Amino acid sequence: MNRRFRLVSLVLSVVCIALHWWADGTPVTGGIVQRRGGSSGDSLAPLALRAIHFLEGRASDLQFLVRGRRPPHPDVVVAVVDEKSAQRFGRWPWPRRLIADALTRLHQAGAKAVGMDVLLLDEVEDGARLAYADSLQNLDLALAGEPSPPAGLKSFRNLLATRAAESPDRQLASAIAQMPELVLGVLAYPRKDLAEFATRWQDQSRVLEPHLLREFSGKVPGSRRLVSLEQVKSWQNFSAQTPIPALATAAQHLAHVNAVPDPDATLRRTPVFTRLESPPGLLPSLDVQVAALYLGASVEPVFDPQLNRLVATRLRSEEQPPLDIPLQYSEPYSLINYPGPGAVFKTLSLSEIIDRKVAAAELSGKAVLVGVTLVGEYDQRVTPFSEIEPGIFTHASFLSNILSHDFLTRPPWLRLLEMVFILAAGLLLAETLPRARYSIKLFLSIGVAVLWLCASQALFTHGLKVAAAIPLLSVLAQSFVLVFLGYVSVDAEKARLRNVFRYYLNESVMEQMLHHPEQLKLGGEKRQMSVLFADIRGFTALSEQMPPETLVKFINSYLTPMTAIVFEEGGTLDKYIGDALMAFWGAPIHQEDHPLRACRAALRFLEQLGRLNPQWRYQGLPEIQIGIGICSGPMVVGNMGSDIRFNYTVMGDAVNIAARLEAANKEHQTRLLISESTYHAVRDAVVAQPMGMIKVRGRQAPIRVYELRGLVGETQIAAAASPPTQPDPHSAAPVALAPSGRR
Repeated sequence: MNRRFRLVSLVLSVVCIALHWWADGTPVTGGIVQRRGGSSGDSLAPLALRAIHFLEGRASDLQFLVRGRRPPHPDVVVAVVDEKSAQRFGRWPWPRRLIADALTRLHQAGAKAVGMDVLLLDEVEDGARLAYADSLQNLDLALAGEPSPPAGLKSFRNLLATRAAESPDRQLASAIAQMPELVLGVLAYPRKDLAEFATRWQDQSRVLEPHLLREFSGKVPGSRRLVSLEQVKSWQNFSAQTPIPALATAAQHLAHVNAVPDPDATLRRTPVFTRLESPPGLLPSLDVQVAALYLGASVEPVFDPQLNRLVATRLRSEEQPPLDIPLQYSEPYSLINYPGPGAVFKTLSLSEIIDRKVAAAELSGKAVLVGVTLVGEYDQRVTPFSEIEPGIFTHASFLSNILSHDFLTRPPWLRLLEMVFILAAGLLLAETLPRARYSIKLFLSIGVAVLWLCASQALFTHGLKVAAAIPLLSVLAQSFVLVFLGYVSVDAEKARLRNVFRYYLNESVMEQMLHHPEQLKLGGEKRQMSVLFADIRGFTALSEQMPPETLVKFINSYLTPMTAIVFEEGGTLDKYIGDALMAFWGAPIHQEDHPLRACRAALRFLEQLGRLNPQWRYQGLPEIQIGIGICSGPMVVGNMGSDIRFNYTVMGDAVNIAARLEAANKEHQTRLLISESTYHAVRDAVVAQPMGMIKVRGRQAPIRVYELRGLVGETQIAAAASPPTQPDPHSAAPVALAPSGRR
């Protein structure tokens, strides 16, 4: 037995390890499987793979929430176009003059690095410049016939020409050119979107050319590697949308602002590089380039020839040791170690910066990211801390990670640790679960899962991302299978007993026996119960008039619905005695309301008979009447018979009385008689007619009997067929009841 459990556990562990290896080594971007070269493939990721990544992502979100907020790097500042800015200068997009004023103010305040998470893709025509140009044209037309215009008009014409030549884009380009600390954002796009940019991609390629990286560093700082770009595993795109040429050529630094969502659209990682096809080269991300300017460093991709992939992004400067930004070993991305929601960052309104309401000391020496948080204008992102977050704060989070050296990493040895846990947990459960009690089984399974959760959370707090989905699913699957196997033998034994007893025990008794097999012995117990007898009147004559085959079908069509009523009212079918039916309530399951259940079943018998008789009449079969007797009282219930064959039944005086009451219906022209004990138990719920005192064979004292006519508030049906006689309820003269001659 133990060998079987160990073998099953080992097989499940191997399956879970293989599944974990496959999922962890197969990156998925927005539901698309990443090709080996790092480009987004056209094939949709398998549902199982997306489900695993989804569960892993949600587990990571919970780890962030449990860890809580952390203070970001103090030099990361976010300057935004917010509601206050819109009230001051109008909705976004702003005139280029305002953007130029904002950048100039940041430069004058001494910002150490500035990143623009704003795309300036289109030229802007200034209304004032067009008005000056139109006025200049009209003046030239007016002066066309004048050989020597007045000197005043010449001066005015020169002023119009100067103003008409002024361009807001040139003004912004001039401000950009004076800011070596500025990084402009570009938007990378894949080859499948080339048709949208077919007229501009060559111009964009020329603009991008000087900003791309084509040299690689080795793992040892200062070393160089000659590597073909085609073999570099990085996030691949065709080219990038750049700002208009006037602005892009003025900028000294360009960087991509793209995001890579997980299958559930949450941003948990960032591509520190994108590999472009046209022009070929690596373009760093906005947060990496801003961090490099802040540190006075250059950006170097680090390539490991043994692994044949990028392993880090190095920021190297002359003044301080190089800083390596780690990449995941399975994909060319870095995990974002969110310090919290956007509210944790120092955020300034761009309008207040323009109006000089922000002190220069708040900007001096800072790394400033410029973006838009105006409702309806910003790029909405999902993060572990918020369902709706402006995208500028994802850049701010990773920029803070770089400056604080606070990375979330997943080194290769973690995968080995996870696989060891899967195997060890499986073997531990295989050794302990089969021997433990049910309650202990649950605590063992939960304990192993909680142990892994606590360990993974502790490592997460220290910057190590440990997988949770597959290891926990492994614990769940192994616990379920091992517990299931532990009960297979028990279930097989129950199935054997069920197959043996289903022919002569009713369902409720059989379930009782299966749960308590020790009761499978002769003997019984005394209980307060109710018993019912129902019999067809004139059955002997009826059987003589019908062929045997027809008689059997007829009796079955009567007994089947009556038996169903017994079961629906929670009763136990004792036996069929020819055309008679015997049932009882109160065993094997204890029922406080057993008298009422028996009475309800009897009344439903009569209702059902009222529906069956018209059907039989339509089929050419005879109509019948039945007599029912019910008695409540102490009885002995249990398995009675011989050592080789026994039956679950009841015995006692109350049983005999119920049988006599059923037979007495014919003499008193009634259909449903109940004993005095039954009547007193249900008197508030039923309508009954006193029938006087009767003498039962085998008893010295007479008993009082009642005819049951219905339930309180319902139509009385018991006496509908033949009205009973009305004896004096106070009469003490007993009426002798003969036993049923049919038995």
